[in-house]
Amino acid sequence: MSGRGLVLGLTLLGLGARAVAPKQPGGIAWLRDESRAFSESRRTGKPVLVDAWAEWCAGCRLLDRDTWSDPDVQHEVRAHFVPLRIDFTAEDAAADVRKEKYGVEALPTVLACKAPECAAPAARRVTGFLRPAEMLAFLAGGR
Repeated sequence: MSGRGLVLGLTLLGLGARAVAPKQPGGIAWLRDESRAFSESRRTGKPVLVDAWAEWCAGCRLLDRDTWSDPDVQHEVRAHFVPLRIDFTAEDAAADVRKEKYGVEALPTVLACKAPECAAPAARRVTGFLRPAEMLAFLAGGR
């Protein structure tokens, strides 16, 4: 095989591998600090995307596996939002205060808002698992 054929073959092999590779989570750099996220939102003018999440939440894990790992969803979040993940794994008084503050009644809950609107009942929100196309529609309405 000539050098040119080898390069073409490796390129096609690489494209094929990319097309069937499983989606990898972690493409969204979730902030964990609320004040930092809202400061970044004010600085950039981007709304905050709040992911109310818990380790024990099956729907949250499905979002991580199927939705937040989707390249189109990741691109939309990176381009238009300041991502903030609030961990509700510990079911304690502090978590109850945060749930009340954000109006979180069940997990997973995703909010798209600018400070101080996130604490208001009028904040755009969705509760439960969304597939990538559904999440993209929600995100498009939240910017």
